[in-house]
This record gives sequence, C-alpha cells and structure tokens, in this order.
Amino acid sequence: MRSFSWTCLALCLLGGVLAAQDAQRYPADHADRGLPRAEALWQALDAAPDHPANRVFAAIYLDRCVPAEVATALPREHGDPATYFAKDWYFGKRKGTAADERLFGGDGRQMPREGFAEAASAAFASDLASIDGGVLAGIRKDPRMAVYLQNDLLRLVRRLLDTEQNPELLAPLLACAARLSFSAEELSRLGPVFALADLAPRVPGLKPERCVELERRSSRLFDAQYSLAWSKVYVQWSEGDAAQFAAWLAAGEDKKAVRSAVPIGTMAVLVQGLVAMDDQGKPCATPVVTDVRVQRLSNRDPLSLDNKTTTRDGVDFRLWQLPRQTLRTRAAATSFADFRELDTEDQELFRDYGTRKHTTIFGQCSLCHRRSNGPDEELAGFSVLRPSSKPRPVADAGERLRRAEGEFAKFLAEARKSAK
Repeated sequence: MRSFSWTCLALCLLGGVLAAQDAQRYPADHADRGLPRAEALWQALDAAPDHPANRVFAAIYLDRCVPAEVATALPREHGDPATYFAKDWYFGKRKGTAADERLFGGDGRQMPREGFAEAASAAFASDLASIDGGVLAGIRKDPRMAVYLQNDLLRLVRRLLDTEQNPELLAPLLACAARLSFSAEELSRLGPVFALADLAPRVPGLKPERCVELERRSSRLFDAQYSLAWSKVYVQWSEGDAAQFAAWLAAGEDKKAVRSAVPIGTMAVLVQGLVAMDDQGKPCATPVVTDVRVQRLSNRDPLSLDNKTTTRDGVDFRLWQLPRQTLRTRAAATSFADFRELDTEDQELFRDYGTRKHTTIFGQCSLCHRRSNGPDEELAGFSVLRPSSKPRPVADAGERLRRAEGEFAKFLAEARKSAK
C-alpha cells in the first residue's frame, strides 16, 4: 500500500508540473497557440521566480521582438486550408512588421535572443556575477541542472558570436560557465535520462533492436561547433533486415545505380544531448538528452489537406524536449516519461535555423523533410539518407560523441579568442 501511495504522489506531482507548463503557453484555440503567455511564471532553475538563475534564463529564452520573417503556415496568414496546402506551401513567408511583435521563447530549445541593449547588457552581466557562492552551490547540487545551464550560457556565446553583438558579455558568460563546470570523471557518472527503448511504448511499430545508428556528414544545424550538442540518428528500415538496409545504403554510393524508394513505414530517430565544458576547459559529451524526434513515412498519397500527416504529403513527425523546470523538480528521478511532447500545430520563433522566423512546428519540419516536390522524392524527406550526407552504419558507438567533442573544441577556441 505504501508503494502505491508513493506512486500516486509521484504521478500527481508530475501532473502538476505538466499542467503548470501548459499554463505557461497559449492554448490550441488561441491565435498564438504555443507561444509563451506574457503573465506566465518561469521557474526553470529555481522555485523562486526572481532567483538570479531564473533571471538569466528569462534574459536568454524570453524575448519580445519583431520576427524577421512571418510564414504563411500560420493559420492567420493563409486563407482556405484546402487550397493552401498545395505545391510549395512551405516556402510562403513575408517580412515581419511592428504588428507582428510577440513574446517568443520559453522553456524549450529555441533561443530567440540575438543581443542586448546597453542597459540590459549591464543587468544581465550583474545576474551572471550573482551565480556564485551560495547561489552557485545550490545549482551545482544537481550536476545535470548545472550542465543544462552551462550549455545555455555557451549557446548564448555562440549566438553573440554569430550576430556580432555584445562582445562585453563573452568573458562574463565564459567565466560563469566555468564556475558551473565539473570534472570529466564526475560528468561521466551522470545518469542518463533517455534510452532508445523508452520510445517503444510511445511510438507504435518502433523496435529498438531493429534500429541502425548512422554515421553521416553533419550539416551546420547538427555540428556541435554551432549546436553545442551531440546528435545521433537511428533508422528502422521497414523492409528486410539490417544487412539489406546496409546494401541499400551502399548502392547510394554508386551514382549510376538506381535504388528503390524508401519503403512506407520506415522511421528515423534523432537524439540530441548536451556537450559540456569540464573543469579543465575541455569538451565532454554528457548523457543529458534534451531533444528526441521521430520521423515516419506514413504514406505516399498526394499533397493535400486531406493527407493527415505532418507534412501533408505523407511524412509524420513527433518531437519531445526536456524542460529545465521538469529536470529541476524531478531531479534524479527524471526519465523520458517527463519529456514534453510538442504539438506540431504550435508556433515558435525558429532562430536556430537562420533569421528569426515565426512559423508553426509542422511548417518548419516540412521545409526540409517533405516527401514531394523535391529532387530526392524517393528518399521521402529523410535527409540523413541523401548521398551528400554520406550515411553508413556506425561501427563504433562512441564515434559520434567524439566527433561532437572535437567540434565543440573549435567553438571554445573561437569563443576564448573573441573574449580577449
């Protein structure tokens, strides 16, 4: 009976956390569904909303701004959906205006911040300096939480390098990140929050034992010099076994060979985790997974509103992210069950993909992973399978992590040089 009571308590607490997170964003019937509410409390790193670490989080991940681009994928930007979902719908956009100003961001992966005005920069630097002493010790009690915050600070360094703004903040950011560091040995002992087997109950038809991890040439989006995260991709070929899939991949190396199309039911799983800077200033890939995505070819029916898939032409996406607030409240008990599944109808500001573009999640996914009207229709939106990606089965499970550490080292060298 005691076990049952504790289980109920844990579920109630988790339900409360998820309900609180839902209340932080506009609901499905709102014109800005998925965007953060202006009045929401963000307790990402501490229960006290005005905690210095929460102020740092808010400065990075909440920004009221005018998007550079507004996509026609937003419901208010297009007319009749039945005629909208036609060829090239995913490319539709216009320049943002003052009327498009919104509050963007929140406890997720997308960072809307591009830079700070002079007064805001000084206040932010002061908050960074406050993460020391007892405040720092409180955050370091949960090493995974400290790793998450450190990665956020370093991601802001990356952003400021890219936008060439606020060079005065580079040194304070790097110094605060260093205070949040742990030894490589301590980082190696961090408990994982995700395993591929965790997806099986959530994704019908997914069989982890049939998934093949792929090595490939990473685009900038998945290069740890820019993403500050490691990434692994697994493919479950829907026909035949791993040997037949390997043969299909090998055929792609021959430009004269004609390969069969990707079969319906094929799935790809993208897993991303944080790369940390250890107490010696060196990169260390950690088991702290924060982003999981599943792509599935569901059909090859024509592009239309009636094709009830993410891309409207046969490709489905499901996405999960680990909120900071969940990691803070669940601590050592955190698992994939605590990840937040994103609604692809929700809106975001996708700054990591170029300029600040306000669109829907399904609109952004479809831009790169649609099945139709592209040069590689037989690949059905699986960009990892393109010959230019040079995909091959991974022979060494640690290969991708070491590659990410090497890429991350280039970022650290660039950041330190710019901070002098």
